[in-house]
Amino acid sequence: MRRFRALVLVSMVLGATSWLLADIPDPTIRFTIPGGHSTDLCIPGKGLATCTDTFVEAIGENGYATIDVHNANQFAAIEMDWFFQTDNLNQAFFATSTDFSDVTLTRHFNDVCEGLSCFAGTLEVDFSLANNEGIPGSDTLPGIPCAGDFCPTATGFTPFSDVQVVTTYAQVSDPPNCCDGLQPDEHGSLTLSADVPEPGSFVLLLGSAGLLAVKNRFYRHT
Repeated sequence: MRRFRALVLVSMVLGATSWLLADIPDPTIRFTIPGGHSTDLCIPGKGLATCTDTFVEAIGENGYATIDVHNANQFAAIEMDWFFQTDNLNQAFFATSTDFSDVTLTRHFNDVCEGLSCFAGTLEVDFSLANNEGIPGSDTLPGIPCAGDFCPTATGFTPFSDVQVVTTYAQVSDPPNCCDGLQPDEHGSLTLSADVPEPGSFVLLLGSAGLLAVKNRFYRHT
């Protein structure tokens, strides 16, 4: 009976380990206000409401980044459409914002490709106030299953690639709560990060492994 109980505990620990190791982090895109040290966003030309910024080699070596921006315009940024290059669009993606009510994720695969480049392309993340109901928005793209030897393994975004954002401005009210976009003279922070398992999961796993070791030592001496 003791051996059976030990076997059950071993199975639980190994199962938890395999789950944590197999759970590849999902890229998470967050746009939060306020931000830190910022770069001024573009200001549209006369009679225009939209302009484009390109952040050169903004993605770090690890495939992630933080981009801080400042609204130097006299109008609020009511929509910000971001474009990120990735070598693996099959990944699951999650995006959220504190000050935009609508968040939409869209995959754009390469039109012409060969081999692993067929999994690469552009992830578009749109933050807007299109259907403003006063609730911060978010969106999720589930991962695309892939089986075989030629499935992509890259995580995050393409290292040292450029990031582009198309910003639309308009005059909107500034409510006490959500959502008002990026108001004039406000700073915002766009963060690309890996959605890793909670630290508590590792603590639980290590605790189970420790319990197993103690039980085995106890059994050997009884």
